[in-house]
Amino acid sequence: MIRTLMQAFMSPVAGPVGFVLALSMCALLIVTTLVAQQNEAVLKGRIAVLTAENARNGMVLHARLAACEGGPADVARTRLTNANATPEQRAQRLTGREPVGFDVCARMESADRAVLESLK
Repeated sequence: MIRTLMQAFMSPVAGPVGFVLALSMCALLIVTTLVAQQNEAVLKGRIAVLTAENARNGMVLHARLAACEGGPADVARTRLTNANATPEQRAQRLTGREPVGFDVCARMESADRAVLESLK
């Protein structure tokens, strides 16, 4: 068995076949690298778009939360209690005590949805 293997490697055909095989594997490696770079560029672009969209959505949600917190009687107290609170804590606080602006915000949201539905 070892003798047959040695004869196959020492055959005059083995050199050119090995060379062609090595070149084809090199070409496949180059093609794979180029495709991977293209995929990486596409994915980085998509990540940038999603990050910007996330930031915009976050600003909208923070603005809505601030609008719901800002009832006229609550302004001074709300500013003091929300100085170091996270948005999640502020939202929890709103759902617990239902401020004056909460009902107004709910009505505005419902009116917005009705207008958007009529535009479709």
